[in-house]
Amino acid sequence: MKWTGMKNGGPARSTIQPLSLDREAVTVLSQQVSSTLSMPACIRAALVPTFQAQALNITLRGGLFLGGLGVELIFRDLPQSPMGVPKGVSSKAMLLHAGKAVDVEERSPRTKAGTDPAAWVQVRDGDGVAVTDQIYVGRLGKGPCLMDPAFSCLVTADTYISPFGVSEPAHSDLTLTGEMTIDHGLSLRVTLRRREGPLWWGRRPDAVFDFEIVPPGTMVHFPAQPIWTGDGGILRSLIFLGGDGEPIGNEHLVNPTVALH
Repeated sequence: MKWTGMKNGGPARSTIQPLSLDREAVTVLSQQVSSTLSMPACIRAALVPTFQAQALNITLRGGLFLGGLGVELIFRDLPQSPMGVPKGVSSKAMLLHAGKAVDVEERSPRTKAGTDPAAWVQVRDGDGVAVTDQIYVGRLGKGPCLMDPAFSCLVTADTYISPFGVSEPAHSDLTLTGEMTIDHGLSLRVTLRRREGPLWWGRRPDAVFDFEIVPPGTMVHFPAQPIWTGDGGILRSLIFLGGDGEPIGNEHLVNPTVALH
């Protein structure tokens, strides 16, 4: 397997400091926001059969596709005068664009399930807990069986907000980095039954085996990127976004942070 790209949580546990109009007095240390999220996913793949001397091998070829992940950072602008009222402004960034996250190609053990077995698949996490029902994908005697089961998997998203800009010149930029972890991993269980006799689809399986899609603890890093903070804005909170740009979970309050120049 090779990666090619890529808790709903409550408020982050951080102490809110009083806002100040003096940049020198504002908290500037890097800080972390972490949340467990339900990530839309899909396995787009095919079971490719190979028959040899009444025995069957199956190769799984395809990929795991994950929904996108973004963030919205909410700032409070500094007032232009001592009597002014701070205004709110936000900045959005994509941490992970929707698309293929991992390529998969695995081969099953040799099984004896006849020359035209029917196949069912079920997505499970790394602990063996089912995340989809069993899905009928077809008869292997007729060639590759395609699948695209959709499901949701739990991931832990971590972002790190630093007051140091990565752009040149670093004008009112913060730096945002982080990673996403698939805590429990994912696997695909394949069940084969011979197509013999009445009610064959309800008979005991002739073969059951698992393909590992991603192992537990698989991590995807987000590249560092600058975040525009408005006209000298102070960071107040963060919200995670799905690939469609809609909020996921709750708003996370953070320590006030401004960019360093």
